[in-house]
Amino acid sequence: MKLTKRAGLAAMMTCMATAAAVTPAAAESSVPVAVPLEGLETVLPFESPTVSTGVPMPMPGSPGGPRHVVGSLMPSPVLPRLPVTTEVPSTPLKAPLADPLTDDKLGSAALTTPSAPVRAESPGAILGAPVTPPQAELLGLPGLGEPQAGVLAPTLHGSPAANLGLA
Repeated sequence: MKLTKRAGLAAMMTCMATAAAVTPAAAESSVPVAVPLEGLETVLPFESPTVSTGVPMPMPGSPGGPRHVVGSLMPSPVLPRLPVTTEVPSTPLKAPLADPLTDDKLGSAALTTPSAPVRAESPGAILGAPVTPPQAELLGLPGLGEPQAGVLAPTLHGSPAANLGLA
């Protein structure tokens, strides 16, 4: 095997290994993030809370195509909505509680927001033609109509929640 073939094979194997390593990270719905709050312990007289969360990765969907509407020359909607789905990651926050009279620890306060799916749709547009379909009384010619335009409002669907407790 020539040196150029070996180099090409090595480059291909490197690319395949990189793709295999990156694929599980790309399949996740969020990128984990740990919030560094350890620096607060030097300023505040108590232990710092711990927070870990994630940054959601939105995944665009396929827009619904325009549909023909009977009696209209333009499809509806002219500009379809683009759906985007993601999942808001779980975010646990724990803060240690100290007894103000003694140095004993009472436990820790915990606030957790569970993961929740979120679906959003971009705005869309509806446009009506200023002419009507061909009419028999006008010898097959289109008539004049009022131009119509509309905007489909963006939507956001989700159900965030939070749990508070002492541990």
